[in-house]
Amino acid sequence: MFRNKRYIVMLLLFSFFLVKNGESETLIFDLSERFIEVSGNKNNPDFTIFGFTDSKSSLVLKIKGPDQKVILQNKKKVLGMWSWNKTGEFIYPGLFHYYTNKNDDEIDFEVKKDLFDNVKLIGKDNDNLKKDLIKKKMSLGLFLIKNNSFETINKKLPSFFKIPIKLPKNSPEGTYTVSLNIIDSINNFESKKVKIKIYKPGLSSFIFKFAHKFSFIYGLFSAIIAIGLGLSAGLIFRRFL
Repeated sequence: MFRNKRYIVMLLLFSFFLVKNGESETLIFDLSERFIEVSGNKNNPDFTIFGFTDSKSSLVLKIKGPDQKVILQNKKKVLGMWSWNKTGEFIYPGLFHYYTNKNDDEIDFEVKKDLFDNVKLIGKDNDNLKKDLIKKKMSLGLFLIKNNSFETINKKLPSFFKIPIKLPKNSPEGTYTVSLNIIDSINNFESKKVKIKIYKPGLSSFIFKFAHKFSFIYGLFSAIIAIGLGLSAGLIFRRFL
């Protein structure tokens, strides 16, 4: 792990000298890992961002998970019978984390606006529904805004920083994007985007993958198991009662 960190810092330093000419502001970053297993260890980060910048502006690191969809329904009476009627659907990142280098009103406004804009409601738009969804995801740790989270690697090299990242245990598996942004009153510059893979070990991960890749077979097995349990419960009930 130490070798990995030292390699990244050297790479950032080399990249800095390559891009410095003609650039008014420099923003470079890299990750300690690209294939990340979400662990239950609360003390150690899952991975670390290492970066360099000579900018004095506000910085925002964004970690965006794969999109998820939720269908909105309400009850409707048709021919005397109640049924569910689709009213719209949410499309939003399964995880959305923001890490900033400051804590001020300007950056807070920009971050919250970006988060709100990335939650899309298809159908009749409703800001209150969006706010409720964001509040729920924040309570689960899937949406996060963490200010003043940039740490100096070495006091003698204040332009080099690191950001330890700890993902919640309920983070969805899939491909994530990590990007670093400079936000000021003149422009909003985004550095390169880096893709990472998040996966989970164990039986629950296998069931999750199987259910999504083979949904018909999973549904069929679920129905068979449910019927089997129902029949077994009926036999036991008749035999002993």
